[in-house]
Amino acid sequence: MDHVSEYNVEGGLIRLGEFIFLELLSEMELPQDVRQFLILNKKTFELILHPRYARIIQSITQIAPVFLIKEAWQGSSDGNKFIHSDEDNYCTIAIDPIIKEGIVRIEVIFKNTGSCRCIGIADASCSFEANKLSKDDGNDKKTICYSGAGQLNQQGWFTNAYQSYFDGQRIAAEVDMTTIPRRLTFFVSDVEQPVQVISIPSAIRFWVRLHNGTFFFIHRYKVRATNQIIFKRCSLVRNT
Repeated sequence: MDHVSEYNVEGGLIRLGEFIFLELLSEMELPQDVRQFLILNKKTFELILHPRYARIIQSITQIAPVFLIKEAWQGSSDGNKFIHSDEDNYCTIAIDPIIKEGIVRIEVIFKNTGSCRCIGIADASCSFEANKLSKDDGNDKKTICYSGAGQLNQQGWFTNAYQSYFDGQRIAAEVDMTTIPRRLTFFVSDVEQPVQVISIPSAIRFWVRLHNGTFFFIHRYKVRATNQIIFKRCSLVRNT
């Protein structure tokens, strides 16, 4: 086989082309690279019908969370779930991996929390000690917090422009590290909240805070190919 066409790269008969393209896709790490690849290679549009395609895309977009638990008595993890112990204390759990690029969205659901529930992002340098709030130990300058009461806090500034959220709702935080400046947006059951935070750190972790006898689980944690946020005029808060 001396010709490219015989390998199906240009439509040969033994149909190796689709497998070559699928192998290339499986080596990619970001969904936007996959999207660009498919745009540039117009002859590969039929790949989306191949059974391997969905598995490859899922492996690229889904992120496996790692809960950073400082002390065993804080609680335990079970897959995508963190279960607080019955100890009467606050618990702020940062989540690996560190995010430095792409558009990444985490979506959590709280259970049995009563009134103590928060989600946010932190500079990757932050470390949350056991029985501490997310703002303790000087971390108030490095964190952004969306509380269940509907309050957005960042560096001592706060707004009540957000809606309150409750147990059982899907609460999402999405960072866009591809824009200048970088942006953070929150959602409640897919409803975008009215204030975006810009100029967020270049490397962040997501985090969740809760109290004793409660738990949360990560419903989705993934890289997105495109930003679907609706830009709202006069809705930006600079993180300085």
